[in-house]
Amino acid sequence: MFDIGQELVYATQMDAAVLHTDPAPAGCAPAEGWRSLQRRMQVVCGQLNMVHAELVELAAEALRTRDWQGQGITSLGHWLTWQAGVSATRANEVVRLAKAKVTHPETMAVLADGAISIDQAAIAVKAPAYLDRHFGELAPVATVAQLKVLVRAATPAPYPQPDTPEPTESLSGWFDDNGRYHLHGELDPDRGRIVDAALKEARDSLFQAGQEDVTWADALVEVVNRSIDTVTDERAERFRINWFIDPTDSVPARWIDGIAVPDWLRQWLTCDGTVSPVFTAHGRPVNVGTTQHAVPERTRRQVLYRDKKCRVPGCAQARWLQVHHVIHREHGGGHDLRDLIAICGTHHRMHHRDRLGITGNAEDPDGLTFTDEHGRVIDPATRPTKPTGPPTSPPQPYRHPLGERLDRSAIYFPDPPYDDAA
Repeated sequence: MFDIGQELVYATQMDAAVLHTDPAPAGCAPAEGWRSLQRRMQVVCGQLNMVHAELVELAAEALRTRDWQGQGITSLGHWLTWQAGVSATRANEVVRLAKAKVTHPETMAVLADGAISIDQAAIAVKAPAYLDRHFGELAPVATVAQLKVLVRAATPAPYPQPDTPEPTESLSGWFDDNGRYHLHGELDPDRGRIVDAALKEARDSLFQAGQEDVTWADALVEVVNRSIDTVTDERAERFRINWFIDPTDSVPARWIDGIAVPDWLRQWLTCDGTVSPVFTAHGRPVNVGTTQHAVPERTRRQVLYRDKKCRVPGCAQARWLQVHHVIHREHGGGHDLRDLIAICGTHHRMHHRDRLGITGNAEDPDGLTFTDEHGRVIDPATRPTKPTGPPTSPPQPYRHPLGERLDRSAIYFPDPPYDDAA
């Protein structure tokens, strides 16, 4: 066992019952009432810890079976915000704890026994995995603040790297035969940190706007879109991305380099893009018409004002919305308000990839039906089941953290296991 400070170690060795029979502080309620309150607090906290452990276990099952997928949901964290009614921060914390059942089994077993809170567990599993047993012992007696100190102390410093020649900067991008874009780059430390900070800011901005499962690819596209939006219309027009529809071509749409545009992407782009007709004669362009929005601007404003946010159940995205035709244009859909809905880019792409079904009348607040890729209807609102009995009690009565002072100068942890490969 390692030393985490004389006072805390001494308190750990004390009979815990002594901590629960101290007289009430002066000016407070009588001792009996104070002890009664503590006993009831013990029961509730132990049951709450058990319920949170069950929630983590359900998340681990969903992570294992991937049954959360296929319902217009972008991630397990997004699914939890919808099903459990929790914040995105709490949902992602539950997901991290579900993954920690593999890396930190002993700490998670302590949570499963109701001996620590979900907040204590969330900090304890940040410790290196080889210290899992130690933090499984520490977590019940340490507060969240103390656990944060212990985790920082337990994180080993990185090994020094041998001197290597200074690499040169490089950045390359290319399209493969399927039209997918590949990007690879290497930058100097200062310029790399600028790019990294910009990506982090864009990712956080999208997350704060309601997009739960923001990828780094989303962040990169957001940074690029901001760059394009800052230039003049004339300059932006020079760098506009064009694709071409030729009714006489066996391929419905192509990019400017001749690569075919996938059908789902063509349908998605015609929902809420701009169209510039090119008139040809004998296979040669002879005139270019006026660029028009696929959805008239006035109609678009009405749709966004009516819907306020993405109409997909469980999605809170309210910025950078697109307008979708419930009945696709090529299937006879028009610009009637009943046929148009506001939708975020993530769910819009999912729909056109046949992973999210949308039918009904958009003018009716309850008139739309959303289905997953298997045809199952997505419930627009979760309905918690009313408890039929008391929650499960932990096998041992819950005991709160000791609350003693932590002597930071006396924190010692064993060194990481030696890596033969190193």
